[in-house]
This record gives sequence, structure tokens and C-alpha cells, in this order.
Amino acid sequence: MITYDDIRLAVDRVRPVVHRTPLLHSEALDQQAGNTLFLKSENQQRVGAFKIRGAYNKIASLTPEQRKKGVVAHSSGNHAQGTALAARILGTKAVIVMPKSSPAVKLGATKGYGAEVVLCEDSSDDRERVAAEIIRSTGATAVPPFDDDLIIAGQGTTAVEIVEDLKDIDVLVVPIGGGGLIAGCALAAKHLLPKIRVIGVETAPANDAQQSLRSGKIVKIAPPKTIADGMRTQAIGVRNFEIMQKCVDDIVTVTDEEVIATMRFLLQRLKTLAEPTGAVAPAAVFHQKIGTTGKRVCAIISGGNVEAAFLKTIL
Repeated sequence: MITYDDIRLAVDRVRPVVHRTPLLHSEALDQQAGNTLFLKSENQQRVGAFKIRGAYNKIASLTPEQRKKGVVAHSSGNHAQGTALAARILGTKAVIVMPKSSPAVKLGATKGYGAEVVLCEDSSDDRERVAAEIIRSTGATAVPPFDDDLIIAGQGTTAVEIVEDLKDIDVLVVPIGGGGLIAGCALAAKHLLPKIRVIGVETAPANDAQQSLRSGKIVKIAPPKTIADGMRTQAIGVRNFEIMQKCVDDIVTVTDEEVIATMRFLLQRLKTLAEPTGAVAPAAVFHQKIGTTGKRVCAIISGGNVEAAFLKTIL
């Protein structure tokens, strides 16, 4: 299992490249949440999501020989964009395997960053199969979406910034897809603030991490039907689960309807745009799912890449 030292190395590696994203706070947030709530705005990060942190940390760690052969990733969108941009910055070729159902805005942005996109079926299994075939034929290096030490360490830099800026918080609330963000953030937060509670959030149809944490073993589910495309993974990673068992206090769920209501609130009241997955952690606080009141809470808005047509429907 990685240590906090690995995350500190990642902080130094990614600092020249990533944005130090702001924290949002307002009375409207506090009244809705019943807590003093801060939102870490990774929707304002490069590529519109936190994923650039892990992807850059991974690719920057490769040898010159590995970079010559390129990198391969599979993703529904945000990891795709993060890998594509990191590869461009570092001068290596990226091939990204994306499901056919990926949001057009994410697909277009991935191509715009210079990556070659290969489409596949919607399941996680098919993503992994197609990516593995490309790696075997080209000798490229895999940039996994979450189950990788360097990816986890890179994502953990988010929590380092939160603690540096807020100093003391009682609860950190983090969305869970494959588990990279919560693993890195939980490890960093628990090291810096040993008494902090770390709570993960999934949408109800995509609660594989919740089932896994409660059963003590990784649970794989059928491809979940949820508006949060970043949570359509079927199982969390092995490395991620090991950290979560040690550092995550609880996992709660929200409904798609609660996510939509939170997206609307964030846009209309705070003038900030969150994609469905990005609104999942705030939704848990807004809808009193985390079991605390009167505490200092920080929830991560993990991304802001949302289709204009979908945004129109929820407004």
C-alpha cells in the first residue's frame, strides 16, 4: 500500500501543471447542509475534473523508453481527457478506449487534446479487454483509471490542498467510481488530520463500493444504470479497496433525483456547474445522508463536464 510520502512526491510532481482549485462557501450552502460546508471545486480543474492529477503523476513517472511507446487508457470520459492532456504535455502518444455511450462533450475534448480514441461496448470488461489488446500489440504502457499506486497518489493531492487551505475540518466527503480519488484523499486526510471522518458517496444503483466495504470483500455488480457516468464502473480496484478498508469510515448513497436537484442548486445559487458524478458528494451533504450536523465539512465536486442537452433537461 502506498504511503503519505508517495502523495507528497505527487504534490511536487503535479504542482506546475494542475490548478490549485478554489473552495466554495456560502450561507446558502450551510443552511441547506446543516453544517459549515465547503466545496472543493475540481470542476474548475484542467480538463474539467480531478483526473489530470493522477494521469500526469503516472505518465511523468515513466522512463523515456516507455514514453516513446505511448500510453493507453480506458475511460468514460474524465480519465480519458486527463490522460490525453498529460500525454500531450509530456510529449507521448495516447490511445484512449471509450464506451460508445460516452458523453459527446468528453469524447470531443479527448480527441481535442490529441489522443486517438477507440470506441468499445459499455461494460467495464469490454473497456479492459480492448485496452489490453492495444497494449499487447503496441508495447504501450497502461494508465489505469484507478487501480494504480501512482494514480492514487496523484488523486490524493486534492486532499492535501483541502487540508492546507482549511486547516481543520471534521468530515471529508468524496465520490466513488473506481476508488482512486477516495483512496488517495482518505490516505492523505487521515495522515494530516487523524481524527477526520472520511465518507464516500455513490449513487444507489452503483453501490458496489458500499457493498464491498460492508462485506469485507470486493463486490462486482452488473453495469449500473445511473446518470453519473463516472460511477458506471462495476467494481472498485484492489489497491483502492485496501486503502478504503483502513481509511474510509462509511459509504452512503444518493438517488439520481437527489443528484439532479444538487446540480440545479449549485448552478442557480452558487453559479457553479457540476456534472452528475461531480454533484454526488455535495448531494450527500445537502440531503442529510452523512449523519452529522454543525460540523465543518468539505465535499469534493469532482468534475464539471456535462452535456448541454442534459443540462437543459434538468433546468
